[in-house]
Order: sequence, then structure tokens, then C-alpha cells
Amino acid sequence: MRFNIAVALAGVACLVDARLGNPKGVTQTEKQRVHEIKARLATESNLSPEEKWYDATIDHFTNHGAGSATYKMRYLVDDTYFDKENGPIIFYAGNEGDVYTFFDNSGFMTTTLAEKFGALVVFGEHRYYGESMPFGDNSFDRENLKFLTVEQAMMDYVEFMLDFKTEQGLQDRATIVGGGSYGGMLSAWLRMKYPHVF
Repeated sequence: MRFNIAVALAGVACLVDARLGNPKGVTQTEKQRVHEIKARLATESNLSPEEKWYDATIDHFTNHGAGSATYKMRYLVDDTYFDKENGPIIFYAGNEGDVYTFFDNSGFMTTTLAEKFGALVVFGEHRYYGESMPFGDNSFDRENLKFLTVEQAMMDYVEFMLDFKTEQGLQDRATIVGGGSYGGMLSAWLRMKYPHVF
């Protein structure tokens, strides 16, 4: 019961945040900040996140409406400290913003923990944020917002991680999930509901 209430409240907060935000999903200020982060990572950091895209299912739970349609979910992979023989995966459950801003603010995961454990670092971008727009410029149309839920976002991450590990030949590696604020709640719920993945 408590889990359901917490998920519902987080979903409402996520929806309100999206509706109050820029209808295109990213403000000019955020675009400038992301540009600066990318430039700094390229010149001043030993980290080198690679930007990639995953075909995520828009609606994980029904066969009507969007059905099995997909959208491009952006994610970042950094193998700077990765021990290819034994290293785990550290997965950041992205929340309400551009994935680069979270990568930039998560040195404890990207550097400290990654180096200590020889981990592969993967950051997922939350649907309807950054550049992960399920319906492009129409993502914030009223009829399309029904897919902006905590449950849908969690299933994005579950399916992504299963596919990612298979694609990379890392099925036997532990996946440590983390995040901050709403992303921290997502990480706890992912661990609770999908312990076979996280």
C-alpha cells in the first residue's frame, strides 16, 4: 500500500513538473548548460561518456493506443575504470532532466565508486526529459502524457538493462542501481520490484 501511494505521488510530481516545463522539453538555459558540460568533459575530464540510444517501448502495459511503438531513449556509457573481466555495472536511474546534468553532478558514482569497483557506468535518461521524447515535439500534448508514469519509466530501465547486458555479453555482472532525489526513489523501487535485474 505504501509503495503504491509513493509511486502515485511521484508520478503526479513528475507529470506536474513536465506540464509546467517547456513544452519542447528542454529550456535554452539547460541546452547551454549541457553544451558546457559536454565541452568540459571532452577537454578537462578523464571521463569520456559515450552517448547512445535505445529503442524503448512507449507503452509497456497495454496493447492499445501506442501498443508496441518505441521511442529513442538516450543513455550514456563510460568505461574509464571498467574491469572487463570482473567489473559490475553502476546504473544511474535518470530523473527529471537532461542525462548529462546528472552525469556531471554524480562524481561519487562516475569516479569514486567506478574506480573502486572497476565498474562500467551507465546513465539512463528518463522518458519525457532531455532528448528522450516519446512523441517528439508532440510529447507534451495531453493525450501523450498518459505514458509519463513511474511504472512506465521503471520498465524502460528494466528492459533496457536486460537488453544492454545481453548485447554487451555482461549477463553475469551485478548491476548496482542508484540515483538522486526522484531518481533515488526510482532506484529503490527498481531494487524492490526487480531484484533479478538490479
